[in-house]
Amino acid sequence: MATKRSNKGGSQASGKDSQKVRDSILKAFATHWSEEGGPPRSVARFCKGLGITEAVFFKHFPSLHAVEKAFWRGWISGIISAVEEGDDWEEFAARERYLAFLFALTQSANERRSLLLERFHDISPLSHPGAMEGMRGEFLEFARRLIDHGTSSGEIAERRGLTALYPGILYVHLRWVIDQYLKDESEGFERTDAFIEKTVTLAFDLFRSQALDSAADLLRFLLPGNPWSGCSGNGK
Repeated sequence: MATKRSNKGGSQASGKDSQKVRDSILKAFATHWSEEGGPPRSVARFCKGLGITEAVFFKHFPSLHAVEKAFWRGWISGIISAVEEGDDWEEFAARERYLAFLFALTQSANERRSLLLERFHDISPLSHPGAMEGMRGEFLEFARRLIDHGTSSGEIAERRGLTALYPGILYVHLRWVIDQYLKDESEGFERTDAFIEKTVTLAFDLFRSQALDSAADLLRFLLPGNPWSGCSGNGK
């Protein structure tokens, strides 16, 4: 009786080849941006330089914008995976985990600083370049795990309504760190390291203390519609 031949080996090889092509597209895209100061002008020209057909390109990505999002998502995901797989990760408190991530981020950023300068020269805590969308989802998931770890250990105070905002606060902080790093001209980027340590300490002090509760109460007090907000203070 004839047996059916398994195609498992062929599928695995095909998957590896597909991943290899995808990786080469991502790498070529980042190299082009670093060297030319901008993204490829067209898919056709990009594919010609890479030596692949447009059909192969579109099999992996629907657009050049999607390539960039995937590149930054892969970058931040790789950093997160590296720190979470560290030997001491399970022993770290939430603050230590966040510091480990940020220091790993800046170390990795040194290897692609020219690209970061080209792409995020206008980043700030208040601005959100479209390319950051590639990082956003991965980072927020990481930040949620970080906050969950902190609340379960008691390092971060559990606050109804406010705790859910913490990952977003850390995402704003991430943009601030990148902004400071790109502006830093100190030797060995020492100012960035000091900035990270001081701001992370402040953030986790606030997460742990009653300061945020007091700030939230004050905000609610000042909001329109509060029966006390119209008081003039003259006793009337």
